[in-house]
Amino acid sequence: MELSEALYTTRAMRRVKPDPIPDDVIARIIDAAVRAPSGGNTQRWRFLIVTNHETKSRVQRLYSVGLAELNRTQYKATMDLIENGDPNDPEVIQARKTHRSATWLAENLASVPALLFAFGKPNGESSIYPALWSVQLAARAEGIGTALTTLLFKYYRPEMLEILGAPDDGVWEPFAMLSMGYPTGRWDVAKRQPAHEVSYQERWGEPVSWRVPNPLFSY
Repeated sequence: MELSEALYTTRAMRRVKPDPIPDDVIARIIDAAVRAPSGGNTQRWRFLIVTNHETKSRVQRLYSVGLAELNRTQYKATMDLIENGDPNDPEVIQARKTHRSATWLAENLASVPALLFAFGKPNGESSIYPALWSVQLAARAEGIGTALTTLLFKYYRPEMLEILGAPDDGVWEPFAMLSMGYPTGRWDVAKRQPAHEVSYQERWGEPVSWRVPNPLFSY
């Protein structure tokens, strides 16, 4: 796969088929992930892949409760927009799509073929998140959709460590979960706010000297 296609079309793909992911595909994805940049070249990461239905069901129960709490608090403004906004407003339409996608995952997590849990050294975000992005890009090249969440370890760290049989010894810190599966939908360029609208030049608040009104890659 050409690099630009992977970069422009790798987005959260939560709705996936229950079809299992072959071991050799998982192996290729993880083998690519461990080539990611690593602070001090320490390569302090561990990946736990879960396919057991009972384990995934336990994770789903926590994720469902956690998402409901997020919708009640952090995402309350978005929930209000969906409920009270103009249904023809593009912002409302996009918010509704994202909400439906997240709800689908919360209701179907146990049927997602694989969940990948990422662990790294404490304060090791600069290493683990590049590796996770490499997982997502490598998965995209294999036709596999992914969605990253930190909700479970933020809200339910002790419960998740118990479910996963992971240590709580201060050596390995849990960071995130990726859901993985073959998408039910189609790949496309992710809709985003134009690059020049989220970028500054030289000093905070100063506009950049360029404009990108439309994506520079089409799919």
